[in-house]
Amino acid sequence: MRAFLIIAHKFRGEINLNDLPGSGRIDVIARCVNSSIFLSHDIRRDVLFFAYFPKINMRLKIDASKVKYLNPDERTTAALIRNAVILANPEKEIRSSPGFYVKYATLEDVLGELESLGTVYYLREDGDDIREVELASNASFILSDSVNMSDEEEKMVMRVAKSIISVGPKSLLSSHTISIVHNEMDRRGL
Repeated sequence: MRAFLIIAHKFRGEINLNDLPGSGRIDVIARCVNSSIFLSHDIRRDVLFFAYFPKINMRLKIDASKVKYLNPDERTTAALIRNAVILANPEKEIRSSPGFYVKYATLEDVLGELESLGTVYYLREDGDDIREVELASNASFILSDSVNMSDEEEKMVMRVAKSIISVGPKSLLSSHTISIVHNEMDRRGL
């Protein structure tokens, strides 16, 4: 099992399908979903994708083994995220469509979920080279969107992360970072 958590700092809760970048950069999150879940002509069924939206204290979880209606384009992914956000219930987790689950939560709650899945790694530009780090087969990876984590967020992440790792010497897009992590784990047979 692999899990990815992206902290989506810019998302404010509303999605205009005709302006994904203007909708709190939900286009970035949609690309991360697609990088996490899709293969060429297939889906990675052993992946959980999490997005945490700190401005609205909400967690989205996508269980790739159960998804339906997800296509590898940003607009379709954003529409499924929008439906999840609209259906969110303050009392309980809601399944908004097959494989999509949403609930109100704190970052600490979401980090607890990740920790229960296996070893947690924090992806950051100045971390140890992923090629030199022993990775667990049940691994969760935390990364931020185009905004760096706050000091408080980073302290919470560091409480659960085994180590800080990097995918290379250059700062990359979050979605590209996810693809590189997948590639590295695939090469290792994890």
